[in-house]
Amino acid sequence: MSELSVDRAAALKYVDSLFGRAPRGALVEVRFRVPLGMGQRFHSVSRVDRLVESILALSARTDVYVGVLLRQRRGGSRADLVERGDVVWADCDTRESVAALRTFRPSPAMVVASSRENRHAYWFLAEPVGLDVIEGTNRRTALALGADVRCSDRARILRPAGSVNRKRSEPVAVGLLRLAPADRVSVADLDRVLPPEPAPPEPVSRLPRRRSIASSDPLEAIPPPVYFEQLTGMRVERSGKVHCPFHEDRTPSLHVYDDPGRGWYCFGCGRGGSIYDLASLLWDRDTRGRDFIELRGELEGLVR
Repeated sequence: MSELSVDRAAALKYVDSLFGRAPRGALVEVRFRVPLGMGQRFHSVSRVDRLVESILALSARTDVYVGVLLRQRRGGSRADLVERGDVVWADCDTRESVAALRTFRPSPAMVVASSRENRHAYWFLAEPVGLDVIEGTNRRTALALGADVRCSDRARILRPAGSVNRKRSEPVAVGLLRLAPADRVSVADLDRVLPPEPAPPEPVSRLPRRRSIASSDPLEAIPPPVYFEQLTGMRVERSGKVHCPFHEDRTPSLHVYDDPGRGWYCFGCGRGGSIYDLASLLWDRDTRGRDFIELRGELEGLVR
């Protein structure tokens, strides 16, 4: 058991506020760090007690994350999500975005301290809306606050209140700073104060340049199809084409190359790079400083 205790009351309030109006039969996704990557569980919304106990038991020893939107069946793909949701969110991961959140109106109904400095904000909607609307509103909210736009996707997992953040060497409690579940807003309320969503990037027609591979780094030499499948759980067909996990991608626009120097590249959103770039996007880690050292250590234990 860590020197920090989990907070049962905060976890229960978080779960009840986020999923209290969920349709019968829906599932909540719980992910958690294990020595070889990420584990995954699913809990019925009809058994909130089991969901909370799972979060607390896991958080006593590892990092825990909860899918913000519900699942209609057990599975980790975007297709397994329910068709509508009643929450939008923002990951304020800089001092400036946290400051902007304090003055933003309408105020979020729930604010979670994901670390000492960073905040997760949730706005509960008066009526359920489609997931495309949620993603678009998330992106616009992130732009308005200067928050992390990468966390706008519908399959996002976030740290639940009441758990413990073990990302750094010194664990930090994930606290519940504000909760007003009755404060629901309409999408129209948010539309009036949010900036317009920028036009999607034009598809990139040119091939990404080949990078030089460091001979001293065995991770750089792993074939991209191998690490892409292990990190994302997505099967890479012989063509190398897959649906991009980082944006709405009805026609597969991401190509996984056989050559480690090419890595992977999405011709729809322009993201791409090496094994480190992929893991940093999936795990919300930086590719510099201490984050990179921890990222490399996790990859060495996961991908062979």
